[in-house]
Amino acid sequence: MKTLTLLIFKLMLSSGVVVPMNQDNEGRELYIVFPNANSVAFDGIGLTILDLQEEGAEGATEEFAFKYLDEGLRLQDVSVNDRAFMYDYCYKGEILNWIQTLEFSYNESYPDNINSN
Repeated sequence: MKTLTLLIFKLMLSSGVVVPMNQDNEGRELYIVFPNANSVAFDGIGLTILDLQEEGAEGATEEFAFKYLDEGLRLQDVSVNDRAFMYDYCYKGEILNWIQTLEFSYNESYPDNINSN
């Protein structure tokens, strides 16, 4: 189980489902998790709104967070079921626990290293 969980974690990192935040808290690396990364909003315009707001762009409102550009560069609405969301400031242990239990919860007591059973 340990090897399989770590393999899934590495696959999630390489596919962008889990993204390092390049920050740590008390020496533990922090991550962002996109649990529904197959959402059209993940590849579309939805996740760029925060970047635009940080740059002070005019008109970068949340209404565009649920839209994406299709292949013809037409702005389309994302259905409620496909909207991207994320968990941020996650420890690796919380992600490993999510992989094993299929339920995400913030709990800093989850260890970042899986102990052998």
